[in-house]
Amino acid sequence: MKFWVTLEGRSAEVEFRTERNKLVVELEGRRLEADFHPLPDGEVYSLLIGGQSHEVRVAPGEAGHLDMTLNGSRLAVEVRHPLEKLLQTVAHAAGAGGAETIVAPMPGLVVAIKVKPGDVVEAGQAVVVVEAMKMQNELPCRNDGVVQDVFVQERASVSAGQKLLKIGPKPA
Repeated sequence: MKFWVTLEGRSAEVEFRTERNKLVVELEGRRLEADFHPLPDGEVYSLLIGGQSHEVRVAPGEAGHLDMTLNGSRLAVEVRHPLEKLLQTVAHAAGAGGAETIVAPMPGLVVAIKVKPGDVVEAGQAVVVVEAMKMQNELPCRNDGVVQDVFVQERASVSAGQKLLKIGPKPA
């Protein structure tokens, strides 16, 4: 499973998985394998990496962080789904110039398109509905504007990050 991890001001996408009773971590093209064993309290793990033993404690922290202690040193780690990073990037881009592109937040099915090219929309207005994991998600626009393009049709399957429609600035 991939996560977006921030530690001491540095962020990266990190993939964690298990293979043959080993924890495998991939980060920036590097692969790390560790034998790991949870200890009885459920918060402490024993990791064996390259012949060296490490004790790692993981507990929920404040404001979405994890408090992690590695060999006695405490670290605040923020762990998020990569989709959150994508949504944050899209939101930042949308606010920059008045134009915005609505994208699918996750794989799903387009249930309804509530606008067509030329329609005037207001910030917060639902413009498309995507069903994912048996839940319907109304996706709003962030800015006032005019619908310029619709890239998908109702009942179309979409992938995470796929462009759904483009909204341009409102004419002055």
